[in-house]
Amino acid sequence: MTNGIAYDPFSDDVMRDPWPFYAELRSDAPVFYLEKYDTWFLSRFEDIRESTVNDVFTAERGVTPEMVLLKADPPPDPVFSMLDLPRAREYRRVFAPRYSKRATAELETSLRARTRSILAPLVEAGSFDAYRDFANPIAAYTIADLIGLPEDEALTLRGQVETFFTRAPGQIGTTPENDEARLALLTRVAGIIHERSQSPDEGATDHISAMLRAEVEGEKMSLPAMVAAVFTLLVTGAEVVPFSVANTLYYLTKDRDQRRELVADPSLIPGAFAESLRYDQPTNLLGRTVKDPVEIRGQKLEPGQGVMFLWASGNRDEAEFPEANRFDIHRRPKRTLSYGHGAHKCIGEHLGNLEGRVMLEEILAAAPDFEIDLDGAERVYSEFLHGYHKMPVERV
Repeated sequence: MTNGIAYDPFSDDVMRDPWPFYAELRSDAPVFYLEKYDTWFLSRFEDIRESTVNDVFTAERGVTPEMVLLKADPPPDPVFSMLDLPRAREYRRVFAPRYSKRATAELETSLRARTRSILAPLVEAGSFDAYRDFANPIAAYTIADLIGLPEDEALTLRGQVETFFTRAPGQIGTTPENDEARLALLTRVAGIIHERSQSPDEGATDHISAMLRAEVEGEKMSLPAMVAAVFTLLVTGAEVVPFSVANTLYYLTKDRDQRRELVADPSLIPGAFAESLRYDQPTNLLGRTVKDPVEIRGQKLEPGQGVMFLWASGNRDEAEFPEANRFDIHRRPKRTLSYGHGAHKCIGEHLGNLEGRVMLEEILAAAPDFEIDLDGAERVYSEFLHGYHKMPVERV
């Protein structure tokens, strides 16, 4: 316990229910230091937002809890999520064309067809898991298509990502099982990229093809850099949306009036999905390392120390969002942290919003009176990711 506050991102209590801790941090210690990790934690919206564009912090020593808190080494080869400007911009340009608003909109027809084909037999069966059987495979197939991974391997690779992030009570950092899953994933991805490099398709627009053609910082991308990029895209492309869709269904089950509004007026669905992202943000926290001295709210952060942005806390900041702890499908905030901010804002924001909208439109149209076994719903146990990974739907 530090200054009377029992916050530790790896503690069992925080893993299970971080919200009371975040409220206490925002109120009593918005710039909070834990000596055991030599790291500061920012919990207020404005502090997080401003810090993401402050050049005194660097992403090049890692951004994940394991790298910032436990001082694990970042990947030796460049990956766009762990680079500072201007380098980050150069690497993002390889992928950015597929994530523009226009390019993303072109995916809607095929995405909706896939969603309907997966949903129809589930509705006919009468019960299913909205995360495992519905949102998860749709997101996995979608990002696999964009990356250029074989469709018949998409769920296996997605499962290896999930195993890598699986945590048990008392666990700090990764286990041999976590590392084994990650190694298997990276090895297979390296094999796929190598196979593609032997007969490249010059007209293809998938990410692997784009990386094989690209020159970044004056040279071709290395195989390890391409593998690291695919891993990052798989994590961001397959994790966030399934959690958010399951979360949305959960909160709509708890508030039947709001669900009835969405069924009656589907134009409200994009706002409802955005509110779910704000209210229960799947990406809980990411970090940086201090490279130049900086003072925030009277606290002095020194070079070499870690700093964690508590995204989920910032999105519940009462100073930014009136009645922040209330799920409200009519909320239309001017700003959120749902996809991050600054140079490292999520490249897939438009895709995530499209997937969330289409999945919710289709399930509310096909099963407007769905019921969820709230007692059977289960949140993922993780320091990094938040949301429901078990969402049993019944009586559709």
